[in-house]
Amino acid sequence: MADLCANHLQSCTSIADLGGGTGYFTRLMLQQMQPPPERCACVDPYLAQDDEVEGGIHFLKIDAVEYLEKLDTKVDGFLLKEMLHHIPNQPRLFQNLARLFKQNGGGRALIVTRPDNPHLVWFPRIAQVFKDSCVDIESARHLAEKAGLNWTQTLHDFPLEFTVDEWSQLLRGRFWSIFKEFSDEELEEGIEYMRKQNSDKAVLHFPDRYWLIDIT
Repeated sequence: MADLCANHLQSCTSIADLGGGTGYFTRLMLQQMQPPPERCACVDPYLAQDDEVEGGIHFLKIDAVEYLEKLDTKVDGFLLKEMLHHIPNQPRLFQNLARLFKQNGGGRALIVTRPDNPHLVWFPRIAQVFKDSCVDIESARHLAEKAGLNWTQTLHDFPLEFTVDEWSQLLRGRFWSIFKEFSDEELEEGIEYMRKQNSDKAVLHFPDRYWLIDIT
């Protein structure tokens, strides 16, 4: 994944990872970029500290849309990885990207998001909760194109392999925020359902599926 994102944004001289959290993925992506961009920012409203530089990354504690509206330096590459569903005002997001691209004579944004049916091995109720929380791709495309942006999307599968016990432990660890919707008892019931459905398998094989959406 990091190499794919790096390839999409390689031509950019200054990059901002919007909703980049701790910057873990930002660092992985930068390691794949040769040469690296001249500047890189990690933008997230939940950072512990604001306006810090670490490992060549400028960490900024600010909302993504507010950052775009206040941006007064040239940034021509933006990464939005698994965060579009957290943006309540998507029209403002795309309008600001279009404005900045026009102002800078070009630019590129890469949206990375899962489809509403990612083909993971879990249980029906969590599949529905996940689907309800996903980005409406067609609606987002309409908003981007209405703002004057070009939209190109490709679907990518990343093969996963876990034993049933390993996958059960990951589910118990609530590795996604959507698991907060379930009590411990509900989660255990779901895991037991998943185990029964796969009782004939020692190892689970399934894809981690993502849309990569190139915005110009």
